[in-house]
Amino acid sequence: MKLGNLLKKELKELLTPQAIFSMIFTCGLFIVMGQFMGGAMDEMMDTSSVNIAVNDSSEFTAKMIEALPDYGADPTVVTLESDDYTKEMERLDIKSLVIIPEGFGDSITNGSDPAQVDCIAVVTGGGLASSMQNVSASSLTSSISAYVRSYVENEKLGLTESDKAMLNEPVLAVEYSVANGKTIQVSADMLLGVMMSQSMLAPFAIFFLIMMASQMIMTAISTEKIDKTLETLMSAPVSRLTVLTAKMISAVIVALLNAGSMIIGFSFYMSSMMGNAAAELEAGAAANTEGITSGAEAMASLGLSLGAGDIVLFGISLFLTLAIGLSISLILGAMATDTKSVQTLVMPVMMATMIPFFVAMFADVNAMSPALKAVMYIIPFTHTYTAMNNLMFGQTALVIGGLIYQIVFFVVCMYLAVKMFTSDLLFTMNFSTDSGRKRSLIKPSKKSKA
Repeated sequence: MKLGNLLKKELKELLTPQAIFSMIFTCGLFIVMGQFMGGAMDEMMDTSSVNIAVNDSSEFTAKMIEALPDYGADPTVVTLESDDYTKEMERLDIKSLVIIPEGFGDSITNGSDPAQVDCIAVVTGGGLASSMQNVSASSLTSSISAYVRSYVENEKLGLTESDKAMLNEPVLAVEYSVANGKTIQVSADMLLGVMMSQSMLAPFAIFFLIMMASQMIMTAISTEKIDKTLETLMSAPVSRLTVLTAKMISAVIVALLNAGSMIIGFSFYMSSMMGNAAAELEAGAAANTEGITSGAEAMASLGLSLGAGDIVLFGISLFLTLAIGLSISLILGAMATDTKSVQTLVMPVMMATMIPFFVAMFADVNAMSPALKAVMYIIPFTHTYTAMNNLMFGQTALVIGGLIYQIVFFVVCMYLAVKMFTSDLLFTMNFSTDSGRKRSLIKPSKKSKA
């Protein structure tokens, strides 16, 4: 009952209206950004938004323009009034343009050299949307090339269907993937796409869980020390261990709520922004597979899917990571005397969390040199960042060893935290960023006394 009352008190202090609004706002912001970015990317990749100017009056070019929709492009035909492309692009209010120059048709029908088309693009910035403005124009030129190739094969060379198939794809690459001692006919791009989506979400969730929980518990303890309410709480007829437990549980609950809102919003953001592109990538990667229709099926065939036991191990590792972060934050928070000191003291936790976060996102820890690998695995958070990847590839012993190390690390941290909270160190230890206060703690010299 005492623990329940303390837990309600801690949750009431942490779950303020501002904190709840921040959760909802963050989640909504990611969703809105995802919808905006997804719409922008779809618009940039829409071939119907491409513009084409036809300066060639040949019969071949006229037939080609009519046939382009059958080759995957449906451009808007515009008319140029001059050769000043800068003024023409401004007048037409367009960002990209493909120009069919005069003599294009004759070059195809009578010539032997490749025909030329001009591609004009307006560079407006260095963002992602700007870099994708040429995607639709490239798609249009590919459609033009496909029509011209078909004409040359049929009309000029008189090739059979088998000859054309041989020319279009002279070498058929059949892709195989090997993992966990199994081999299946599936593109590695498909597997890597699915694995990357999973490996991005897990470190993202772990990182924000640790950072939010640590920041909250350190701020709460320092605030209570500043307001002189911590002394009253510790002198109440309840064990200090119960107070410590209530603080940890409340911080975990609020951190899970914050991280959950961010993960939901981030998932919507990624699916909205990359949904169509990811679907096209998976469809293309599945073109040369046999009996595999999705990345999930490929993962299951290679034994890369997580079973119930694997999920339990990952959950335990995630819990231990959060518990370690909280126990370290309890120790550091007890040393804080003001808001500035909290910002300084949270840096060790932030660095210990960020380093393995970025390493696990962009590199394979197990492929590093033994020295670097040992340094990375000394950081307890690394074991959770790499747990999912290790479980996929059957390195269960490495995960279990990491769990044992995390348990020992947590026990040591909690021992220190309990010793601090059950002694006067909670009130005597301090870390102040105020230089004036530091100087006041220095004992005067004998000369000053004299």
